[in-house]
Parts: sequence; C-alpha cells; structure tokens
Amino acid sequence: MKDIAVEQRGAPVAFSGRKKRWTTKDILVSGMIGIVFAFVQLGLTYAFMAAAVSAGPVVARLLNGFFFLSGFMALAIVRKPGIGLLSQTITGLVMTPLTPFGILMLFGCLINGVLTELMFVPTRYRKYSLAVFVIGMGVISIVYTLLEYGMSGYGGLAVSVQVGIMAVSAISGAFCGWLCKRLVDALMRTGLLSGYAAEWQSGNPR
Repeated sequence: MKDIAVEQRGAPVAFSGRKKRWTTKDILVSGMIGIVFAFVQLGLTYAFMAAAVSAGPVVARLLNGFFFLSGFMALAIVRKPGIGLLSQTITGLVMTPLTPFGILMLFGCLINGVLTELMFVPTRYRKYSLAVFVIGMGVISIVYTLLEYGMSGYGGLAVSVQVGIMAVSAISGAFCGWLCKRLVDALMRTGLLSGYAAEWQSGNPR
C-alpha cells in the first residue's frame, strides 16, 4: 500500500482544506503525548548528566534520540503540520520548572520541535514510513549534538571521542526512530485512537 495520507477526490486529506486544521482532539492528543514524555525526558535528563560525568559523553549520547520521541509520536498519530512542535513545546513547559536548566529546557524543546517539523516538510507531511522515522530522527540527533557542541566543550576532546559522539548520536536517533514507529503502530492497533485509524492504515505499508 502506498505510504501517503488518505486521498479524497485526488487530494491528500492532510492538505485538503479543513482537514489540515487542528481540532480540539488533535490538541488534546498532542498535549497528552507532550506531558507523558515530559516526565520520561525528565528522568532521561538526569540520567544523561550522570552518564556524562561517570562514563563520558559518548555513552551519554546513547540517550540522544529519546528526547525527540514526543514530537515524532504526535506527528505520526495526528499527521498535521505544527503538531510536533506543539507537543515538544508542552514537554518543555512541563520540564522547565523541574530541571536545573530552567527556561533553557524550553528553548531546547522548541528547537527539537522545529527540527522534527523540518523532517516532514520535504514530503509535505504525507510520508510516515519506517525509513522516514529512522533517517529523520537520526539526522535530527546529529544536528542537535552539533548545536550543543560548543556549549558541551566537545571541540576540545580527542578526535576519536568526537567521532564516537557523532556516531552514537546518529545510532541513538535511528534506533529511537524505529522504536517510535513501532510504538505508534502498536498503539493504533489497540483502537484507543480510532479517530486516526484510517490515515494510519493508509500510510502504514505492509
């Protein structure tokens, strides 16, 4: 089955008039995902800091990809522009008072959300295949690591360590892209999000 959104009179639903506008349900689903992953990422934030101190940045970057799950999962379910950014924004708002980074955490989540949206722009939000998730999240993970390069002081490390950081970032992102796709597929099969089932089935190649 072709990996595109449901079509109606030859035009993809995701880009046909009202269908691409957010509904209250879309916002609620995105919000719930954002809140759930806020607490997941809260634990991961402290785990990342502990790993960076005790085992080094290469090991810490194994957690990289998990910080992008909120936006990708929301987009994979709702399939409308901006939903990934909304989910990441909510994640950031919840996490801001709960971490030592304060408002910087919100800015980080906003960047995650923008990067997530950019991964789906080339396909006009029509493709949600496993390849899109794996490649998209792998690329985002690398980009985000590069954005943190100066602040984290990676430039002063040995070349082998820097290569390891980038390689692990890519692997972590790709793995989490695979994990996100599998989680969404499993969730949709439960019937809990039946309102989105038609688009999921049409965009879920066998």
